[in-house]
Amino acid sequence: MKKVHVITLGCRTNLFDSEFIKSNLKLKGIDETDDPSEADYIIINSCAVTKKAERDSRKALNRALRVKKPGAQVIFTGCVASIKRVGKADFEGTHEDVLRLFDIAPEEAILRDYTSRTRATLKVQEGCNFQCSYCIIRRARGPSRSRPLSVIMKELEILRDRGFREVMVTGIQVGDWGREWGLDLPYLLEEMVKRYPDMMFRLSSILPAHVTDRLVALYERYPDNLLPHMHISLQSASNRILRDMRRPYTIEFYERTVGRLLERIRDMSVGTDIIVGFPTETDGDFMETYRFVERFPFSYVHVFEYSPREGTPAAALKPAFPERIRKERVRSLVRLSRARTRAFYERYVGREIPVLVEQRKGDCWYGTSHNYIKVRLCSGMDMRGKVARFRGKGVILEGENPVLEGEIVGIK
Repeated sequence: MKKVHVITLGCRTNLFDSEFIKSNLKLKGIDETDDPSEADYIIINSCAVTKKAERDSRKALNRALRVKKPGAQVIFTGCVASIKRVGKADFEGTHEDVLRLFDIAPEEAILRDYTSRTRATLKVQEGCNFQCSYCIIRRARGPSRSRPLSVIMKELEILRDRGFREVMVTGIQVGDWGREWGLDLPYLLEEMVKRYPDMMFRLSSILPAHVTDRLVALYERYPDNLLPHMHISLQSASNRILRDMRRPYTIEFYERTVGRLLERIRDMSVGTDIIVGFPTETDGDFMETYRFVERFPFSYVHVFEYSPREGTPAAALKPAFPERIRKERVRSLVRLSRARTRAFYERYVGREIPVLVEQRKGDCWYGTSHNYIKVRLCSGMDMRGKVARFRGKGVILEGENPVLEGEIVGIK
């Protein structure tokens, strides 16, 4: 029997795409292996969102070429392969091209299994219609298009039958789902909840414009199924920089929209992305962002150093500051982000919250709460994949990252 080893870089949508490919190869008699040196096929699912991500993808490709056994094929796919030809792999192409390589029709394929995690990821949408000045992903993924409701529901049924309790609903621009048919994301989520009321759903990254009253009302209606956590991208709190980035909102709209969400949904956790060091960002622009993060109740902030992507409008802009200033701004915002996360976690000391237990490290189990708090609990029981009632006892640091430590008070 032939074997495949898959290396995934980048976002949750890429995680889904890797699982999609693996589950369809299994139908062809090709099983997964954790050891690349025994694989007949090594697939690198690449990421191009930053220069570092692209560099890491190329490094993964070079490692695969070094360790592959005689006669094995190295396949390079994902966003980097969609943008440019690297010229080293035995085969390069899109995810659809990879399926065709194995005589699998992409339009007929569905997700058959999911093996990587205790929380599954389900892609409901692909591509993006926005044209942010710094982003190359639209070029890699193409225009926005929704996956059919019938396919999504069939894949949900498979995930439920495999024992998954929680599903991350993802896409490149997930809030665009259903636009082709006059439908919207709230419609999709309500259909999911109604058909699979024993499952929990978590949204991946979403734009503030997609946090509509219909969506918020749905979260109020199904608090046990729609988990109180959203990742709502900001990128900058300076309206001038948002315009330069071609982001489709102002900071006033963001604060008003996300503020209503936080007011209405109990335990709601909102995380965000910030890009630091956009070429036209002045000290004043950065301080607007810093002060906004300081006062707005984010539960976490992912801080990214601006990375010019060849072929994007922003790549032609000359930076208004030296590299050392950009790195100082990144370090400053990362420190603030960790402090905000710790403050959010401390609100749950002494409180009971539901937690999906995911993995064991040493004598302790680690998991994620309904509102995306990272927790640690010690138990001799096999807790993997269980939804537990957890009581926080205190916030500790693992490395530089906060973790809420506590105990199990029951199993849901």
